[in-house]
Amino acid sequence: MNGVKSIAINTASLIISEVITKIVQFLIFVFIARSLGSIVFGKFNFAYSFSMIAVLLMDLGINYMLVRNMAKNKKLAGNYIMNSFAIKILLSAISFTAIYFIFSVSGYPEDTKVIVYILVLFAFLRSFTELVFSVFKAYEAMHYEAFLKILRMLATLILGLAALKIRKDIVLLAIIFLLVEGAVFIISLVIALSKFLKLKFSLSFDFSREILKEAFPFSLSFVFASVYFYIGSVMLSAMKGDSAVGIYSAAYNLTLAILFIPGMYTFAIYPVISKNFGKYRDRVVLIYEKSFKYMYIIGLPISIGFFMLAEKIILFFYGSEFAESVLVLKLVSWFVFIKFISFITGIILSVQIQRLRAFAQGVTAVLNLALNFLLIPKYSYIGAAVATLISEAVLFALTLMFVSKYFHVFDILKLLHKPLIASAIMAVFIITLNVNLFAVMAVGAIVYFVALFLLKTFDERDYSLMKSLVKIDNGQEY
Repeated sequence: MNGVKSIAINTASLIISEVITKIVQFLIFVFIARSLGSIVFGKFNFAYSFSMIAVLLMDLGINYMLVRNMAKNKKLAGNYIMNSFAIKILLSAISFTAIYFIFSVSGYPEDTKVIVYILVLFAFLRSFTELVFSVFKAYEAMHYEAFLKILRMLATLILGLAALKIRKDIVLLAIIFLLVEGAVFIISLVIALSKFLKLKFSLSFDFSREILKEAFPFSLSFVFASVYFYIGSVMLSAMKGDSAVGIYSAAYNLTLAILFIPGMYTFAIYPVISKNFGKYRDRVVLIYEKSFKYMYIIGLPISIGFFMLAEKIILFFYGSEFAESVLVLKLVSWFVFIKFISFITGIILSVQIQRLRAFAQGVTAVLNLALNFLLIPKYSYIGAAVATLISEAVLFALTLMFVSKYFHVFDILKLLHKPLIASAIMAVFIITLNVNLFAVMAVGAIVYFVALFLLKTFDERDYSLMKSLVKIDNGQEY
């Protein structure tokens, strides 16, 4: 298999798995919400969000660094994995002990504490699984990772639904998350050991210290981004209780689910940008401008659709018990649009000036914490939604400023009018149509893209770029 074909298969595998994973994960949380109600759903979301933040204490960006280093020197892969396992085991023990002590003296109910402990263990175990996945990435065998990610979510969905049907017990559900992750970890480790790795008991303090040192630049962005994504639910739980978390999470999870679109797009263009950045700057400029355009074109109607159809969407997925989530969705709908375009400015910074991306994410994380602290006591989940929206707008403004100053500036205003006109036409159809949710969404999408083509939004360079990005014939590269 030639290199380009291998890259294409790996990319396609991960994209497909990511799409399936995001959809199934969203459905799992929808079923939890509908089966258990806003209070218990909020309790589970708090525990899950806390576990995603807690795992930062033992992850430290190691997985991201390993992919790069093992790809360069596969002979050291066994040493990297063995020492990384040792680091994570030590940090996991320290982190879990600290978490257990904190919650043992907190005012949280016993069932909440138990769920937190189980999901923290799940998150730690998942980090070990991702460590093994880094081996698959380094050896360009991502189809194993794709298969296991799909297996993980489908097993969780099937077993979770069965558990909710037999016994509506949130602790049992958390245990299922943990057991499924344990099985996926074992399977992934068996595959890695049988096909790629030869582990030796070769622990080295100096080697482990070097791993931590090299992982540090990766850890900053990872920590800031994770805190920013999950801290709202944790602070809501502490200040307003589980019901508020449930109302907020019902809407917020909808927006997170749709972010697989810019995530997968940037995943696809990242190798092209990295490869061409130093030698062919004009190509990267073209990809940047066009990618910004595409994410603007896709993100705008999605946000408008979320805003205009918020009530129908919430009632369809969650039911009348979550009616208060409608206003939250209207607010965070615009977070989606801003996030789509900030993915592009972020990916440019990550290639050229990672420290500035980390700085922007750090500022945003601190701002988000401050806004949540100020707004949640008075406005509850509405305050958390406003904090999320403002924080994302600031993150985009900072990354755009850095990209414009250190890489390339272009006239963004020239992109605005045609998608806005098409969106206005789409909005008229949404208002006038009195049909079910999915029919409205389908008609709205068709009207929007027909309007874009009639307005001649796309030119020859757009079509040429898209062909170049997917071209793999005879090993040719863009």
